[in-house]
Amino acid sequence: MIIKYWAKSKKQFIWQLILSVLSTASYVVVPIFIGRMVGALSSVPNLLFNFLMVIIFALLVYFTNRAARLRGAEVSSRAIYYLRMDISNAIYRQSFSYFDKTETGQLISRATSDIEETQQIFGFGLVLGLQSILQMIGVFIGFITFSIELSIFIVIAFLISLSLSYYIAKKLKPIFLETRQSFGELTNTIRENIVGAEVVRIFSTQDKERSKFQKNNNRFYKASIDSVKYTSLYMPIIYLIIGSLTILIFFIGGIWVIEGVIGIDIVVTLASYIASLGFPLMMLGQIMLVYIQADAALTRVNEVIESAPEIVDSPDAIPIDAIDGEIEFKNVSFGYISDNKILKDISFRIPSGKTMAILGTTGSGKSTIINLIPRFYEVNEGEIKIDGRDIKQYQVKDLRRNIGIVSQDTYLFNKTIAENIAYGKENADKNIIIEAAKLANLHEFINSLPEGYDSIVGERGTRLSGGQKQRLSIARALITEPKILIFDDSTSSVDVETEYRIQEALARIMKNTTTIIITQRLSTIRNADIIMILDRGRVVGLGNHEHLISSNVLYKQIYETLFQKQKSKI
Repeated sequence: MIIKYWAKSKKQFIWQLILSVLSTASYVVVPIFIGRMVGALSSVPNLLFNFLMVIIFALLVYFTNRAARLRGAEVSSRAIYYLRMDISNAIYRQSFSYFDKTETGQLISRATSDIEETQQIFGFGLVLGLQSILQMIGVFIGFITFSIELSIFIVIAFLISLSLSYYIAKKLKPIFLETRQSFGELTNTIRENIVGAEVVRIFSTQDKERSKFQKNNNRFYKASIDSVKYTSLYMPIIYLIIGSLTILIFFIGGIWVIEGVIGIDIVVTLASYIASLGFPLMMLGQIMLVYIQADAALTRVNEVIESAPEIVDSPDAIPIDAIDGEIEFKNVSFGYISDNKILKDISFRIPSGKTMAILGTTGSGKSTIINLIPRFYEVNEGEIKIDGRDIKQYQVKDLRRNIGIVSQDTYLFNKTIAENIAYGKENADKNIIIEAAKLANLHEFINSLPEGYDSIVGERGTRLSGGQKQRLSIARALITEPKILIFDDSTSSVDVETEYRIQEALARIMKNTTTIIITQRLSTIRNADIIMILDRGRVVGLGNHEHLISSNVLYKQIYETLFQKQKSKI
């Protein structure tokens, strides 16, 4: 997966490779001239020449290394850019069922902190990893050029560091996975406490939530400490290896100098190579740790990216130019969990332009029915048709564009009123926005605000009352001019008079729109063309008010109960 995102910047990578080779060549040459400086102590011109060569090649190392890092920064930035885009697109394409099963905090963690964890491997990890490998090869070649016998020590040093790296990596991988998982739990706990702040305070459960946070925080702390126990092993051992090799080279080289086998300049050159070996060895160890961290983070990120949505267009799906809005359920059964059916063998038909009210006891499947029409979920059995065609044969985007939904739980974005109303219609004209607001009986209220339609609603619409939020939600649904309108108890937060005004304004639109309403308002129920009664996921009554009130016991009970409740509020 890492290579996949590196490959997004092939040109920059090739330039980085060339510059890294030049940097390494200069890096390997420097110890030679350092050794020659010692050998030229009897001649000032030779000493000066070798000194200048050290400076020149050191500067070459600096400039080529810096240029390589700049190219590496481009590679890493582009890799992170595409990684963010991929996880963002993966989240956008997921079906409702995915969010039912996945904690929001974990998703936020994967899309933010987990991706941040990969920054280093795409950044300096690539640059330094490449340079370290090249430098090790260069140092080894330079070393055996001067002493094949002593090069065995470099091989031993490399094997020790490689074995140590493997051991630490094996121990750290599950620890880093635990770190990322526990951090995700921390994020989720914080999110729940912010979003559910009101509920926490209503029930005075702050201590309980603190305890939950502390538990997750301790889990993250323990995983972090465990990782340090192993990461702290590498650097001291590398320092020990480099120090021991330096002493050995001076000891054995000193004996050979005394015996006249080699000159002191060769010993200094070899010692310089040993010193040069320290940086690539330490960097390879560091990169190994960064890689393990990035791999743990990318494992979690990849789970999101590779998650296939349950709702997709069929290969022969057709676009929708226009629909009449006739809806038909044929023997539909469905359960959010496959072995626990919410709806059982549901069948009904709504002619285009007609209104159907859905009544039923709590948990009878009312909201589930309206979630199936736009294909938020896939039916387990049976089929749903619009205009005589199975909805699976339509392109999902077109299907949903023709359906307006007003939910009881209204979500508003922290933007202006106008932007929230026009959310589903790009480049909506101001007059169209105002017309939708008038239909939702919201125009007068908006004009009473100092900034009118440019007023910010606050996060989740906190600056509006429940009724105002619901009316704004209605306006947002109407502006798209859908052929099918669905109201999920969407006027429960408005008073009777306001509801009457809304219904009166909607009457003209609803004449040409197929409308499904989940409601407890008697006036809406009585005026519906069709009333469907649900009980335990089955249709137990279907017809108009006059028919059901005289023939359906459950409908009569529900109707009389609602009548008494609403009568007591008058």
